[in-house]
Amino acid sequence: MKPSKKLSDIPPMNDEELENFWEKNQPEDFEGWQKGTLRFTRPPKKLIQLRLDPRDVRIIDRESKRSGIDRAQLVRSWVREKISHIEKQEGHI
Repeated sequence: MKPSKKLSDIPPMNDEELENFWEKNQPEDFEGWQKGTLRFTRPPKKLIQLRLDPRDVRIIDRESKRSGIDRAQLVRSWVREKISHIEKQEGHI
């Protein structure tokens, strides 16, 4: 089945109108549509393990619940903050 709609026939819309439009339409329904080749990839991360005192874990869990951030993400952000601080002191940034 050949697409009968043209992308050039779509009028200008604000974000909300575009969202509603694409909720009701599929890109494949439009003439000239093709899948893009753009791919998003994350840089590889390295896994480390560490042992913490139960008291420290309770504090991390409490802060995680308070802030609504996953435990691992919270610890990762704290480590990143410390690394940034060290880099600034050493003049890397």
